[in-house]
Amino acid sequence: MNYIYNNIKLVEGIYSPVNSADVLLSLIADKMKFHNLQILNAKHENDPKIVHAKMRIEDLKASRKLITELIIKARDEGYYMKIDGIINIEMIKK
Repeated sequence: MNYIYNNIKLVEGIYSPVNSADVLLSLIADKMKFHNLQILNAKHENDPKIVHAKMRIEDLKASRKLITELIIKARDEGYYMKIDGIINIEMIKK
């Protein structure tokens, strides 16, 4: 099996709570939109992709809640937020 592995720095920096909200909540919203489209495009209700997409949406909702709480805390207590978002990509040929 051959594979290619890369790390891509998607987000890096120190942000105000407002800018942190823009960056992080936009990423989550886009991922939720992606999974909702997978559900809409599925041919069968029992498609495993639908089950996975629904689970991911619930995970993302929980992450959105936690991130929102952190942003509110940072705003209320005068913090900035350091964000390092690295995407790990593997290309696998079977």
